[in-house]
Amino acid sequence: MKAKRWLLMAMVLLVLVLLGYLQFRMFRSFQWSILARVFGSILWSRIGIAIALIYAAYITRAFRWSIFLRPTKPASPASLIPSQFIGFTAVAILGRLGEFVRPYLIARRQQISFTSQIAVYAVERVFDLLAAATIIAFTLTFSHSVRALPYSQNFRHAGYLAMLAACLLGGLAVAARVSGERVAAIFGRMFGWISKTAGHHVQEKILAFSHGLDTIHSVGDLLLALFWSFATWGLIALAYVEVVHAFRVPSLAAIFPAQTIILMMYSMFGSVLQLPVVGGGSQLATIHAMISILGVGPEAATACGILLYLSTFLSVIPVGLFFARVEHVSLRKIAESSGTEEEALEQANAL
Repeated sequence: MKAKRWLLMAMVLLVLVLLGYLQFRMFRSFQWSILARVFGSILWSRIGIAIALIYAAYITRAFRWSIFLRPTKPASPASLIPSQFIGFTAVAILGRLGEFVRPYLIARRQQISFTSQIAVYAVERVFDLLAAATIIAFTLTFSHSVRALPYSQNFRHAGYLAMLAACLLGGLAVAARVSGERVAAIFGRMFGWISKTAGHHVQEKILAFSHGLDTIHSVGDLLLALFWSFATWGLIALAYVEVVHAFRVPSLAAIFPAQTIILMMYSMFGSVLQLPVVGGGSQLATIHAMISILGVGPEAATACGILLYLSTFLSVIPVGLFFARVEHVSLRKIAESSGTEEEALEQANAL
């Protein structure tokens, strides 16, 4: 597993170097003096608001997780907040290795099985995708300010695809709730035509998602989980608006709030190619979107892309480290323990 991790990191680094080189060719006229002036124009009060919105999004995640815990072992949202901050700090610092820190910490703290919280984690990711896809879909499809941009027709088509993806996710959730094992078997066979390993992996993930949906026992809980999901992504979207408008630069000030959803979308796609702490994919994607779509100069786009990453992704680290110190948690040890347990679960399922 460690060899696979290092190979994946090497591949990501190689792709990021290639993307960085392509961006560098676009930046031949880049002027560092202009970049310094752009950073000097920042209204730090708006950056503070953006970070507060991101922190609020971690709190709404705790409220949502408390809903998923109700059938197993009820817990107050307040008791789950430290785990949210510590978990996302682990992801920011350690990358993929820190993904399962949150479910591991919650399982240990609430004295319930790690398997049950892996299932909740799978459900959480689908709710996140559903909320984000819906917000992006409606913005790209109906926003007048987006229609005024270059490639507006392409964005409209992307909006329709996002709507379709949201509907398919919702349909998959309903089907998995009604008959999880049958749905998992069907998708397992479908992907099995490509690769037996891929088919087995997809089947496992759908089964985990199905078991996680067992934690939603009523329509009221479902609506509450959806509410907190949309609240989370609404707060994240508002944070993007605050960061972009924190720069007193005409090209950034002219960006409409709805247009920042495009930056959020590009950032989400770019985050697939991320290295721990330094990132890479997210910044490059948002910088490219600002230059090629929103008409922002390379200096202003670079400054904004860097600050977006710092504010929306890395800003969790100080609070997360504070909670980790208070609760005597070693991020690396917890990450390794959660990773070991997750590997053991995968091996057990494979037998």
